[in-house]
Amino acid sequence: MNRAITALAAAATALLLAACSDDGDKLVTQPNAPSIVTAPTQPGAPPADAPAADATTPAAAPSSTAPAQPPAAKIGDTITIKGSTEGNSLDATIVKIVDPAAASNEYMTANAGQRFVAVQWRIVNNGVRPIDVGPTSGSSVIDVDGQQFSPTYQPTTAGPAYPSSSTIPVGGTRLGFVVYEVPKASKIREIQFDPSMGLGSQIGQWTVG
Repeated sequence: MNRAITALAAAATALLLAACSDDGDKLVTQPNAPSIVTAPTQPGAPPADAPAADATTPAAAPSSTAPAQPPAAKIGDTITIKGSTEGNSLDATIVKIVDPAAASNEYMTANAGQRFVAVQWRIVNNGVRPIDVGPTSGSSVIDVDGQQFSPTYQPTTAGPAYPSSSTIPVGGTRLGFVVYEVPKASKIREIQFDPSMGLGSQIGQWTVG
């Protein structure tokens, strides 16, 4: 009897140990963690974790290489103007203004409602080569309303005309009147001279009055 009880106890113990061993061999796993998806990096774009640019940092101002314009002058003043070609330079002077100016030919008067204004120019070539520019093609008068008037080839009694075509040698001078036709009601405010006809970087400007 005792042997039977002992055998049953031993069998029960073996079954219990087998059950514990099976539980220990089981692998307990955690659910899969979510994956992190990032947008593809665009070419030239900063990394996603790069610090944001400081919006308050001012942008660098573009450098200016344009040469300074000659200061505005008065009638009688001389302005040195550099040409579009290296070494070209001239001194321009407005000697005087005749306003209104009378036509030298009684049959070549100004149009109705217009008048002639004659400006006497002196141009000196202070560059290193001859020049063939002058106020007959590169100058204009401007009134207080901003209207701009180009030269007209009209002789007047103001004096000898500035030559329409002339080559000035180095150190040479040319003197003469250039005539402009403007409305009778216009009040001239300034006179400009651009010897390079828009190709250079400087113009001369004189204030009238």
